Amino acid sequence: MTASPSFTAALLLAAASASAAMAGETSTAPSGTYCGQLSSAGVLSDAETHFETSADGTVVGKYVFSDQGQSVDGELAETGDDGDGSDLTRSFMWRDKYGYGQLIVTFTPDFSEFDGKWNAGGSEFLPWNGRRCHQTIS
Repeated sequence: MTASPSFTAALLLAAASASAAMAGETSTAPSGTYCGQLSSAGVLSDAETHFETSADGTVVGKYVFSDQGQSVDGELAETGDDGDGSDLTRSFMWRDKYGYGQLIVTFTPDFSEFDGKWNAGGSEFLPWNGRRCHQTIS
């Protein structure tokens, strides 16, 4: 039995619409937990960074990394994006027990990864990156 051209076209259109809808859900803003690393005290440490997007589009987050065997928890508050209209590059203020500073991250178009750099009070920028993972910060 052969499907009619109109049925095949309708099926393809439905699949494309569903795919676009799913892509829209996952690619409009950063959300979820990212596993990666950040540089702290001259050492690349494992880190989990969690982002959430509020109804107004502002991104907030939290993170945890290991510093000499001790967990360090921190918070992120968005301070802006780079103004290019894509919302892929965003600026945050980080805060933890060591102080606070700036974090600038650039996400991939599907928000599955980010490449970032952080500093404290105008010091040299250091790496901070992540890839979407399924772990949670407790």
